[in-house]
Amino acid sequence: MRKTYEPAPEHDADAYTVDGYRGIAWSVLGYEVEADKDTEWSGISPRTGNLVCRMVGDDRHFSFEPDEVHAISSDDYCPECGQIGCKAYAHA
Repeated sequence: MRKTYEPAPEHDADAYTVDGYRGIAWSVLGYEVEADKDTEWSGISPRTGNLVCRMVGDDRHFSFEPDEVHAISSDDYCPECGQIGCKAYAHA
């Protein structure tokens, strides 16, 4: 299921790890927002406090608390398959 989100400019690392998902690189899409009882008339969907992320190489959206998400460098993961430590991709 696609989640609705708004930009999170401070989460600008190449990729992230997420607690409980060892060996997989993630992208942070933004802060999760959800419609509430006032959204219909206000047009505002407040933040839930979580980040919307997706596994590198996947298109499904997941929601995590910010303290579960940790930045990594581009040398630590494969941008093709999303595995941390994969040597199949030659970094330029």
